[in-house]
Amino acid sequence: MRKLLILPGSCEGLGGTLVSLSMLLEGCKIHQMEERLCVLVRSGSPMEKYLRKFGQDYCLQAIPALSQVEFFKQAIQWVSKQPKDYPLLLDNCAYNYLLPTFLMLAPKLRLSGRSVYYFCHDLTRSNKVLGYVARKLIFSCLSPRAICNSSFTADNVRNLMPNIKGILYQPVNSKRFNDIPLEFPPLELQKILQSKSRIILTPSRINSIENGKNGDKNLRGLIPVLAHLKVMGYEYHQVIIGEDDSPDKSNSHKLLKLAEEFGVSDRFTILPATVTIEEYYKCADLIVTLAPREAFGRTVIEGLACGVPVIGSKTGGIGEIMSNFAPEWMVDPEDPKAAAETIVRVSTDANTVKVLEKARDWVHSECSVTSYAKKMMEITGIALPDNNKQELVKVS
Repeated sequence: MRKLLILPGSCEGLGGTLVSLSMLLEGCKIHQMEERLCVLVRSGSPMEKYLRKFGQDYCLQAIPALSQVEFFKQAIQWVSKQPKDYPLLLDNCAYNYLLPTFLMLAPKLRLSGRSVYYFCHDLTRSNKVLGYVARKLIFSCLSPRAICNSSFTADNVRNLMPNIKGILYQPVNSKRFNDIPLEFPPLELQKILQSKSRIILTPSRINSIENGKNGDKNLRGLIPVLAHLKVMGYEYHQVIIGEDDSPDKSNSHKLLKLAEEFGVSDRFTILPATVTIEEYYKCADLIVTLAPREAFGRTVIEGLACGVPVIGSKTGGIGEIMSNFAPEWMVDPEDPKAAAETIVRVSTDANTVKVLEKARDWVHSECSVTSYAKKMMEITGIALPDNNKQELVKVS
């Protein structure tokens, strides 16, 4: 029985890539295809702990390693010993720290005769010349079959991986992300809720507040929006929740300092990442995400699934997703005044309920866990398409 081997580029974070992987396992289990998956993880890593926590350890192959680089090397060695008809899915592996190792191993993978797929969860780019050249060499040598999480991502990776096999919008777990009310809100939010302020939630990795081209979450852009809302006389409290891997949490400190400069430090909170993020969604009045070049926007679909309106960038993958159901909720990520006005309008507009219903219907239709798993297994050749149809995904 052929298996799909999945090798993640990072086993350390709790971001969207891990969530999508978890949903793939869930969907395959529903389809009774769980035995046709094998996920390689670094022993003791956050990824292994997360998947075991949610009872998804039935297909894990744990590999002891002191670092992600060493894990990647040993994982490729393990893969080389598996039957050649087992396809390999490299799940977002173009991290800077992996590039030298990846470049060294790419020829071996190309010559192995194994089908190699690469899942692009981001734009796979670098703002530095050496980073771009390394990626160009790796993917020219490897020549993988690419799978992308949006048309926006596909448009940005074609120069590196022209053989794009499909676009899969990421899945959302309706068992966790739904509009069933919480009995007890998270402790960290209780004081804010008691103050009667409306909560704006932004789940996001906390990267540098300096303006960058790729991977820029534009968290700094949330603070002038909050300042405009204050001037307009509205009580909103911005909550950012996510990982900050910077030394001494310097990225978080810069954001807090910026909030102080804008006079909104008393209505601005940063919380660490959590595996129960759905509880925070359900306490929010609005989700706001202003990343200008986000590849997909998992925050958008998770928030909508929980019945929360989303104000998002009109650009990138966020704009691509939201244009399907709520173009009137999209904003210029660099126009804080317009974003603040949109927040107020969406919060008070009677039509918001209808738009939200349309948005949730889209999410349930296009971001189904079972559909996602089925399409992934079809694209990688593990399962045959229904009636031998090849219309699996949209490729622009």
